[in-house]
Formats: sequence, C-alpha cells, structure tokens
Amino acid sequence: MYSITYVSKATEDYSQAQLLALLEVCHRNNLRDKLTGQLLYKDREFMQVLEGDEMVLKRVFEKICRDKRHKNILILDEGFIQQREFDDWSMGFNNLDEELQHHIPGYSDILNYPLTGHEFQAQPSLAQKLLLSFKSPPPPV
Repeated sequence: MYSITYVSKATEDYSQAQLLALLEVCHRNNLRDKLTGQLLYKDREFMQVLEGDEMVLKRVFEKICRDKRHKNILILDEGFIQQREFDDWSMGFNNLDEELQHHIPGYSDILNYPLTGHEFQAQPSLAQKLLLSFKSPPPPV
C-alpha cells in the first residue's frame, strides 16, 4: 500500500457547485482505481492524501500534476504505509471555507494555517493530523 500527501494552489476560485462536481469525478475515478483518500479545500488551496497501489497511485498523481486547474504542487509526504487511513472513503471531502463559518468541535489553530503554508512543509505530520481530523463526522452539537 502506498500514500501521497500533497498541497497545491487552485488557478481560480471554486464555487461549491464546482467543488462538488470535482468530488464526483474523484469519487468515480477512485472507485475504479481502488484509491482512497481525503481532499481539503481552503482559500484556493488544496490538500489531498491518496492511498492505494503504488503503480496506480503514481500514474494518477502524474495526471494530477498535469492538471491546469492547479499549480505549485508540493508533495508533503510519500511512501509505503501499513494500512489505509481512509479505507471507507473513495474520496472524503471538506470545504474549509464553508466549515470555518460554523462552530467546529475540537477547533484547532491548525485550521488557520494556509494549506500550502510552511507549517505543513516543515512538519508533514501536521498535514496528516489535519486530514485525519476530518475522517469521522463531528459529534452532534
């Protein structure tokens, strides 16, 4: 099992409808390719973790790198993993621009960092922590 976590900057703002359309395509493709993961969007920035077969994942990531909808792709973490962290998610998704407008149980300053910020580059484990924080739905308020 292999995993890649990366960040990138969107070349334009995404509406909620555009994000949902992107998610639908990711969902379909990831089911086909047996990939799992999580996608975050905030302030025109993406953070994504993908998990799956190494050869398949590297082929998909090459396609992501050629996608003109984003730029400044930076790999935060890459390598073999013992097991999937997002095994039930063909593609989990959170729009943090929307999320931040609401009270989030367990709110952390990590949500204030730009997704492409130096904090995540310096400590890739922070990216994993952020992505995993959205793995389960928040408890009822």
